[in-house]
Amino acid sequence: MNRKLAFLTGVVCFWCSSLPALAENTLEKIQRTGVLNVAIREDAAPFGYLDANGNLRGYCLNFFTLLERELVERLERNTLSVKLFKSIPANRFDLVAKNIVDLECGPNTIRSDIPENTDFSTSFLVTGTQFLVKKDNSAKIERDSEDLVLGVIGNTTTEEFLARRYPLATLQKYRGVTARTRGVQAVAQGQIDAMVSDGILLIAEAQRQQLTADKYVLEPEIPLTCDGYGMIIQSNDPQWQDFINSVIDSPKAQALFNAWFGRIRVAQSFSDFCK
Repeated sequence: MNRKLAFLTGVVCFWCSSLPALAENTLEKIQRTGVLNVAIREDAAPFGYLDANGNLRGYCLNFFTLLERELVERLERNTLSVKLFKSIPANRFDLVAKNIVDLECGPNTIRSDIPENTDFSTSFLVTGTQFLVKKDNSAKIERDSEDLVLGVIGNTTTEEFLARRYPLATLQKYRGVTARTRGVQAVAQGQIDAMVSDGILLIAEAQRQQLTADKYVLEPEIPLTCDGYGMIIQSNDPQWQDFINSVIDSPKAQALFNAWFGRIRVAQSFSDFCK
């Protein structure tokens, strides 16, 4: 991928083309414009994040490079331009629904209650709800109690799950792009008993904060939920969906998955993880 590309956050011009929005599918549009528009988080390690020097890193960035190469071959072009847009939980579906981007990559749990005109690709990773806790405090989370304090990102399905599963516990809610970071810090500082989120995201954040495996663990070993992650794409474009799924299922994507997640206990398919 061209590393000189700007990290865009602005609004694109919908009226600049005389073509109706649905006059061409995504592959045809990319062939015509020579541009692939994609969105990535910068607060969701290891999928998209800023390193210590402020540089964008992550699995999704590498996936975009793979996608660009596959598109060049599929469309028989010499080159493509890739424009990166910043996504956040609040706008990730809108970016796709409004045709601002062709695909959004991140920790997007596949579910049915999503905005109109959006859909998910096939699952590229499966994770689930776990607790990041200090080893010497891990027994405390085995039972619901009034003195249990659990950190969680507010207004998420995880918060809803905890409210049902641990009705007596106090939920410390974190919000904003630094929510998970502050929650993990709170565990390290002893302010909460555990931070609860998708296991893969907790592992990445703990590693980023240099929390060592001899002092911190994920519990339980088998996650409490089973959540597949998918790319967000438009719902009315089966050719684009089939193409994205073919890239996700390719040997090259498998190698990319192993490079990023091979040392972490995560699953790539539901059959490997969900019973």
